[in-house]
Amino acid sequence: MTLRTKLILLSLVPFLLVTAAISWIAIYQAKSLGQSEVETFRRSLIESKELALKDSVDLAFDAIDHVYSDLQLSEYDAKAQVKTILSSLRYGIDGYFFAYDQSGRNLVHPVQPDLIGQNLIHLQDENGDLVIEELLHEAQSGGGFHQYLWRKPSTGDVVPKLSYAAWLDKWGWMVGTGLYIEDVTQEVAAMQTAINDNIATTFFSLTMIIVVTVAVVVVITLAVNLHEHKLADLSLKELAHKTILFQEDEKKHLARELHDGINQLLVSSKCHLELLDDQLGDEKLRAHLDKSRQSLTTAINEVRHISHQLRPSALDDIGIEAALNTLLQDFRSHSGIELEVLLDTQPGKLKSEVATTLYRVAQESLTNIEKHANANRVRVVLQQMGNMLQLMISDDGVGFERPHIGHRNGIGLRNMRERVEFIGGEFELSSELGFGTEITVLLNLDGMVYGRTSERFARR
Repeated sequence: MTLRTKLILLSLVPFLLVTAAISWIAIYQAKSLGQSEVETFRRSLIESKELALKDSVDLAFDAIDHVYSDLQLSEYDAKAQVKTILSSLRYGIDGYFFAYDQSGRNLVHPVQPDLIGQNLIHLQDENGDLVIEELLHEAQSGGGFHQYLWRKPSTGDVVPKLSYAAWLDKWGWMVGTGLYIEDVTQEVAAMQTAINDNIATTFFSLTMIIVVTVAVVVVITLAVNLHEHKLADLSLKELAHKTILFQEDEKKHLARELHDGINQLLVSSKCHLELLDDQLGDEKLRAHLDKSRQSLTTAINEVRHISHQLRPSALDDIGIEAALNTLLQDFRSHSGIELEVLLDTQPGKLKSEVATTLYRVAQESLTNIEKHANANRVRVVLQQMGNMLQLMISDDGVGFERPHIGHRNGIGLRNMRERVEFIGGEFELSSELGFGTEITVLLNLDGMVYGRTSERFARR
């Protein structure tokens, strides 16, 4: 993948992700708000219908109250007069009143007189709703509303209907009326359509903005010249180099803390246990004390080993030769591989960055040899000739072909090369199957520009 493609992706991917997230949130909130507005609108229309129905039933009760409350009339005559009054009361095109007794028998129905006298307690609408039973329940509960499907007289269509029913306690009658609310459904649907259209328009606008913005980002990214790319690449390499230096400083600090802090505390604890050993006469307690001393000794050695692996103190205190000697002795002791060593440098310590680079190259090379080379003999040469310093590490192992370098080992080799090139040195690797491997580092001590690559490397 080219640097130009990476820059485009780095510019577009975060933008598209953020834009997609913001767009999704905006559309989701718009839909949620739209649904809330639709529901509020529908509830408002229903509440206005409910208020009108309750007022109509109250007016009907006022119209029959003079008969219902007349104690001089017989119950039969009073009921007959109330039926007549309810049958004659009409409002609007399809507004009428109905009445049922508590068993569900129809008493008044001016629009469908053939229902009068029928027991409709088990009457169901197209959705299986027990219409009369629910209305009786609402009326006996103190008056209430119920929605169901019913045939509209003016059109003959089965549409949603909202009814309000109240209760006449003295006779055990349910009196009610209803309004057909298909207009509510139509108005709500129209509002929902308008909201959906607005959301679609918003989505289209966002899409166009995204497309235009992406086009602008691509054009701007492609307009970045090659020189700026090289500068950016060089800056990244310098940043990586500073990171490596920072890591080395942290390793140095941690190694010092382990050696001078924790290790000294462990040694002090061991000394106290040895003093305590002289004063104990109980053999069992002395046995436990011996085990504690052995554990402390193991911990002291482990802390020293970890401290040395992080960064050998000899590298900072004595110099590269002493640090390499210690490293090679450790390598010989645990690998069993024969070593040929030649260390010949001029008096005086190398600068920290150079010494650290040489040590890490040697450390990584010996690790690779032990793991992969299957070598019997290793030769390590560090020579200084005037201002030129050469480190050469070779083995008589199995060798390898460059295309067949393993991923893990390949990263180690690349890190070595980058470390050397960061300080302006030259790194060379040669290997052949069956004839071993040789790594050579060549440094011009006068040409070092510490903290930056040399002028020669910058021209590459």
